[in-house]
Amino acid sequence: MNLDDTDRSILYLLQQEMRTNLSHEDIAEKIDVSSSTVGNRIRQLKEAGILQDYQPKINYEAAGVPHHILFVCTAPIGERKEIAPQATKIDGVVNVRELLTGQRNLHVEIVCLDAKSIETVAEELDELGLEIEMSEILREEYSQPFNHFGMELIEESGGE
Repeated sequence: MNLDDTDRSILYLLQQEMRTNLSHEDIAEKIDVSSSTVGNRIRQLKEAGILQDYQPKINYEAAGVPHHILFVCTAPIGERKEIAPQATKIDGVVNVRELLTGQRNLHVEIVCLDAKSIETVAEELDELGLEIEMSEILREEYSQPFNHFGMELIEESGGE
């Protein structure tokens, strides 16, 4: 699928949506198209595998879940692609990032209510064949939209 200016603008604004609570109508207004066009384009972007998912950003501590941990793991290269989705099925795992490198090639983000739950997740990761290289307490995560997806188009239209 070749992305046009409308697609790039929609992708840019969708990346903003979780922080700004934009509706499809708001996006349509910002890029001067109809809300049905936005809906159709989002559907096409999903079908093409370009838009895979969008999830809310949760403050786990404020939600009463005090432990937010990142396990940096190493999976055998030949098994990494199989192990990563299995790790997401472990209770407490909220995100798994697969890296291309040989060592420390899976980052497993977990949230737990207590230390026993952290230990249980670690044991289950070990059972999958992952070697936990290190763990870190996550404090905060910052992100921003990839601006090559249409920020300049939004700015030109006066929408942002």
